[in-house]
Amino acid sequence: MDILNQLNEGALQDLKLVPTLINLALVLLLGQILAWHYLKYSQVLSNKRKFARLFVFIAATTMMVISVVKTSLALSLGLVGALSIIRFRTPIKEPEDLSYLFLALATGIGIGADQRLATLVMFAGILLTLTLLNVFRGGNDQAPRVYANVTTPLSGEEAGERCSEKGLATLLAQVNEGSVKADLRRVDSQDGVLNATLVLDLKDPAEIGRIVGRIQRVFPAAAVSVVEGASLD
Repeated sequence: MDILNQLNEGALQDLKLVPTLINLALVLLLGQILAWHYLKYSQVLSNKRKFARLFVFIAATTMMVISVVKTSLALSLGLVGALSIIRFRTPIKEPEDLSYLFLALATGIGIGADQRLATLVMFAGILLTLTLLNVFRGGNDQAPRVYANVTTPLSGEEAGERCSEKGLATLLAQVNEGSVKADLRRVDSQDGVLNATLVLDLKDPAEIGRIVGRIQRVFPAAAVSVVEGASLD
């Protein structure tokens, strides 16, 4: 019985239940704040709501792992061995997504290592800096972002390389006239047909109609498809 009591006392001493619960509550709160900041200020075109809800789980899981292994060299080595056989196949297409993901991981590591004050200060500093940069460059006050796909047949010189280059330049000129920024994501030219995919930050929501009109005046046979950026969240 004495041995069992000693083992139970040792387990309770290693558990440190109250600090662990404080860390858990703190990391859940910071994960929620990070998710809110990502939804409000990120400029990615991926499904933001689906991705943002992962931050809380990632931060909390990281904190749990660090809390378990931080006091044991054997557990730390076991963790390295376990993680070495894990392969993550989901690609992160947007660098901004990766930045927020690393911040969630760093938050979990810092809180799990009981570095609460340092983690809070750096977490707040990073998000405050990102917020200020977003405000200074226009932030959410900027006009809507849209995703546009243009498919049009080309003519002249059998729609060769020069004609494709000229057609793309003409298309970009029409698009840039009504947008703050035009980000060309993909171009395909085959059998005399030019297909271009663009992401447009508009000066005014009404500009999208004028942009489509200008494109179809220059390329009468063009098929233009536009999707609002907000519908991609």
